[in-house]
Amino acid sequence: MLSFESSVPLSFAMSRLAIYVISIGSAVILSRTGVLFPRHLKLRRKGLDFLLAGQPKEAEECYRTALALGSSVPPEDRIRLLVCLGDALLDQARYQESKQCLAEALSRGESTGSGQGSMADLLIAQGGDPQGAIDMAEKAMELYALPSNRHFGSRWSAVFSSFMQAKGWARKTQALLELGERTEARQAMDRALRIADSADAEVTQVNPNTSIVGKLIVGNRVSNFKNLTISDAHWTIGLALLSMGDTTKAAGHFRIVRDNDPYGKYRQLAQKQLEALGSWAS
Repeated sequence: MLSFESSVPLSFAMSRLAIYVISIGSAVILSRTGVLFPRHLKLRRKGLDFLLAGQPKEAEECYRTALALGSSVPPEDRIRLLVCLGDALLDQARYQESKQCLAEALSRGESTGSGQGSMADLLIAQGGDPQGAIDMAEKAMELYALPSNRHFGSRWSAVFSSFMQAKGWARKTQALLELGERTEARQAMDRALRIADSADAEVTQVNPNTSIVGKLIVGNRVSNFKNLTISDAHWTIGLALLSMGDTTKAAGHFRIVRDNDPYGKYRQLAQKQLEALGSWAS
């Protein structure tokens, strides 16, 4: 039995623990609702939700509003917003405006690989500069593999990097086809498929990791990131296979996209491709 003297510090400790739990709970609630985030970050998060739902116009509005906040937006966050705006414009086929945003992000020191990858996608979609697309795709793969760009645990980072490598080789496939280098394009496609097969096998055994509090704050965003990564990579692989004329394999990858996209953008795009191929119900 505890003496009176020992029960005093215990009660004090329990009170401190209760205050700590309440504080953490309050922080989680505020974070989940966005109260703790600066306005530019809330707008960026809202814009990303729109973009991934297949609503690029609404996403564009969020990003432009955030960028208009001026000096209150830190330089690194401004770079991220420029890349996001470039993506929203790319999804609307507004290539020149998208290129201006992405070029500015790159000139400001974009170093995650995302901006370089988006520039590669833009150059492929726009046509006319396949070598530039190859250079951007290779730079994106290089940056994605850097330790500084690894998040959510080492095992997940390795799998994520593999998916990004597969996506990069698929981009190179499309650019090589524009150059008329069909043999090299076939080799790049084969490499993309090998890497994707390995990543698909590994991803069933690993999930993005974060702290318990982090999970409470971000909700299901981290778990959805896994399926989004799968959809994103297989979408580009499907497009590359379509460019190669391999519609049967392309349809298979579009089905993977359809079945994994947790937000809607890639699922909608895959549905259109599958319907065009007459393979939606398969």
